[in-house]
Amino acid sequence: MLLRWKLLVVGCLLLIGALQLYTNVDFLRTGQDQNPPNNVKLGLTFPIIGDYSMIANRNAADDSQPQPASDDSDVTVDPEVCIPTQSQLGPLFHLTNNNDTKFSFRRNPKWNKPTCAETLQTTAFESEEFGPIFRPDIQMLINCNLFDLREYWRMKKWEIPFGYNYYMENITYEEVRDVLKMFPADDTIFNFTGRSRPRCITCAVVGNGGILNGSRMGMEIDQHSYVFRVNEAYTKGYEEDVGKRTTHYVFFDRSLRYVKPEDYPISQNTTYIYVPCRKDDFSYLRAIGERTAEFNVQPEHVRIIHPDFMRYIHFVWMRVKSFRPTTGAIMTMIALHTCDKLSLYGLGYNTKYSNHYFDRKYKKFRVVRLSHDHQREIRLWDSLDKEGIVYWYRRDVF
Repeated sequence: MLLRWKLLVVGCLLLIGALQLYTNVDFLRTGQDQNPPNNVKLGLTFPIIGDYSMIANRNAADDSQPQPASDDSDVTVDPEVCIPTQSQLGPLFHLTNNNDTKFSFRRNPKWNKPTCAETLQTTAFESEEFGPIFRPDIQMLINCNLFDLREYWRMKKWEIPFGYNYYMENITYEEVRDVLKMFPADDTIFNFTGRSRPRCITCAVVGNGGILNGSRMGMEIDQHSYVFRVNEAYTKGYEEDVGKRTTHYVFFDRSLRYVKPEDYPISQNTTYIYVPCRKDDFSYLRAIGERTAEFNVQPEHVRIIHPDFMRYIHFVWMRVKSFRPTTGAIMTMIALHTCDKLSLYGLGYNTKYSNHYFDRKYKKFRVVRLSHDHQREIRLWDSLDKEGIVYWYRRDVF
């Protein structure tokens, strides 16, 4: 009889172990926890107007406390710029009133309240339209210390650039991990090494719109602390209208396909912000990391946009059905969430001016509705400008 009881107990223990193993394997397969914590809270979280404690104290409403990333230090990738450490992932926060996980985003635990008394963030928090969705503490960049197997599966369910799924070919965990190791572990687009941080960070976002042709805005643009440019970003020969400084360049591998190598925006003083949108983009990033790409910039100067930030822009701010925001819109949202004062130039399209400021002949702007929603973006810049959150150079057309 005693032997039977012992066998029964052993059988029960084996069954429990098998069930736990199944649950763990299922999580790795789906990226979904079958038993979410009891303290999960869903719902649109409204800020306390003008009070930065609405971000600093939100941990109580987050899904989880900061958690260490898994250690991949046993894997060697040469060359390595980002050395994996036991840094922490920020907690998740939600901007939705249902159980749709695409509205769950990582918080940057290193985010700090601005020191500028006139920061646009105060105005944004006080806005009835933008206050409920403005989260400058979101994790904007991804690096090897913010990426592990659990994060891969969490973001695997969404198509790139909003996650790591791709309809044509699988993007593996190892592909992403090995590429991220080639670039710095920075979680900010600004580098104040060797100098003091400006009290108020002023930024100029410069699009390529024809509205800048003949505008003579170059000197005004260059007076900002930082100047963001995108895609072709020609400055030589156009300094009077668009300025000559470029501190941040937002790009894809297709951004330079019509640009001659001698016109590439390569500088030791420029930070390059890359947005992966296809599986091939990880091969392109690897080439940059290995210094074999034609666009030969130093890996130390490259930053990679976090898929959470792309979902945040697209589904929370834009709320459109197009493929993704324009590169100019991505650039603007990056600056909006990092700068204290923001001016927009060369954004928006009107038939009065050519498509680009550098066009030799007049080219009418062509709408590509499936790729981008330009009208939605123009309405957004208009609203931000009218609420005093940004300054939008309209010239005489908007």
